[in-house]
Amino acid sequence: MRSLTSLIMAIGMFTSASGTYASAYIPWDELSEASWIDFGDATTWAGMYPVNGGRPGVAESYQVAFSPAGGGNKAKGMNAIKFRHAGQTTGHIVSSDLAGAFEIVNTGKDNVFTDVLLLVAINAGSESFEDGFEMTLHPEGAEAFAFDPNHFGFYDNPFGRPSGYYFSTDPADPHSTEPSGEPIAYAFDKAMVTVYGVEGVTSMPQGQSVKIDYRFSNLPGPVVFSAYGYIGTDPLPSIYHTNRAFVDANDDKRKPVSTFAVTVPGDINKDLRVDLADLAELAENWMIGTE
Repeated sequence: MRSLTSLIMAIGMFTSASGTYASAYIPWDELSEASWIDFGDATTWAGMYPVNGGRPGVAESYQVAFSPAGGGNKAKGMNAIKFRHAGQTTGHIVSSDLAGAFEIVNTGKDNVFTDVLLLVAINAGSESFEDGFEMTLHPEGAEAFAFDPNHFGFYDNPFGRPSGYYFSTDPADPHSTEPSGEPIAYAFDKAMVTVYGVEGVTSMPQGQSVKIDYRFSNLPGPVVFSAYGYIGTDPLPSIYHTNRAFVDANDDKRKPVSTFAVTVPGDINKDLRVDLADLAELAENWMIGTE
């Protein structure tokens, strides 16, 4: 019953947000391993439907097809986008500020993004938000977009975020995938999830960035952002670039990750958990302060 309710909730949310019929896309809860593989039929590709679709500069939907990023059915677009906050661009960057800003940087060679999307995952195991929850996102200097709980869908799926596919157990098999290697967030699997299209982006070449202002109220748990770059030109207009959330064991270069998260009060050590480790660090700092 819970999974059925979650599915109905996700379909309803994306349908109302995008103005399309549910049958026109693959809801998050219906993603399967086949959703991550380009079999040549564009109608089977997964789609991302931003809640602000239709506003200036944001399309109603964006196809996800990572195969254009690399040959031989091996995605290569999982390191082009980086987050930047307080001068840091690599690692699991965490802020304890419930209102602030971060940047999304295009570091991919020869990639010019015509659209940028943000996937927002909030750790909410109760499948709901507390009364008074609010979130706003907007590029610097632009009008803020206000989210409410109806803009989110509960996500509990082992296949994770739409971040591409790559060789895993059998390099000889071009469709050997490990989609669970990139879950919805590096810190948790179950989340309240939404997608926001960054307004005003028309051309984002290598080296260019966009600054995003955010604000949260009554946040129930830590937030992890994922960024996606859409290239609207031929040969295959689609999303096939994102930030790397994990060090890929199948990548011999072990490229560094770049993620941005906002944590909640009480998370002293910024590991996106409020637990005894935070209490121990708080006690240690208190003892140092009394010496």
